[in-house]
Amino acid sequence: MQNTNEIRAHIAAVKQTRKITNAMHLVASSRLKKVMSHIEYNNAYFSRVQSTMKDILMSSEQVTHRYLTGRDGERRTYVVVAGDKGLAGAYNANVLNLAYETITQRKERKETYLLTVGLVATEFFRSRGMPPDVETTGAVQDPSLSNARKLAFDIFDLYDDDLTDEVYIIYTSFYGETKNKPVIRRLLPIVRGDYEQIQAHDMSEIIYEPSAQELFSLLVPQYVTGILFGALVQAYAAEHFARMNAMQNATRNADEMLKKLQTQYNMARQAAITQEITEIAGAAEVLLHGGEKSHAKR
Repeated sequence: MQNTNEIRAHIAAVKQTRKITNAMHLVASSRLKKVMSHIEYNNAYFSRVQSTMKDILMSSEQVTHRYLTGRDGERRTYVVVAGDKGLAGAYNANVLNLAYETITQRKERKETYLLTVGLVATEFFRSRGMPPDVETTGAVQDPSLSNARKLAFDIFDLYDDDLTDEVYIIYTSFYGETKNKPVIRRLLPIVRGDYEQIQAHDMSEIIYEPSAQELFSLLVPQYVTGILFGALVQAYAAEHFARMNAMQNATRNADEMLKKLQTQYNMARQAAITQEITEIAGAAEVLLHGGEKSHAKR
């Protein structure tokens, strides 16, 4: 059994760790609440853009766009979104394992282009001999529309320069407290069939100015940027939700450990007191018997 000094030092260390985990839990909880409003606003905006694009496609079959036409090649670009930090449970591992399996299953690796968002994703692929072609930092901790646009411009450049035929994003989708999971979503090309399940509005009496084609050309980049912004925001929310839970569990474990250590400390202290009393009693008995023998000799 540890002595009381060792147990006291252990208790102090656990209390210090608990302060850190509890503070991280509170910070993650605060950031999660803040980002939830962004998710709601983005969903409303993105839904409207999607429905308008479908309305245009339904009203005019003549509408075309360079991102609306598929290509015959098999060159793929993957945008992988993970965190900049750890201590978030299985958040990073889940999305990165899905990305790694998806990319390595392709037979022709030379036709795969990799963009990573977040330091953890970058280091993950570097450690496996797959250095990213483009690295983006800061976007996962600041899921702003401007960062989404910067990422969209990189993707548009790849597609416009004919360096890739398809673009996919792999990120953790935030559905709530129990349904967060990594997903794969196609960014480019835009497929008309994707809009079949989207609810459209009655646009029969709407006249597009200057034209449906020009409006559609303006909406397509916003559509892609909206997907990227939504992915960054949802990944940010999922990361902080995972970190909040991980730190809450760590704090709870620290509380349980403190209870056990306090019990051990009380037992060790009681044992030390008992030992001290026993030693004092023994010494007193020796002194008492020693005094009786001295009197007997006299």
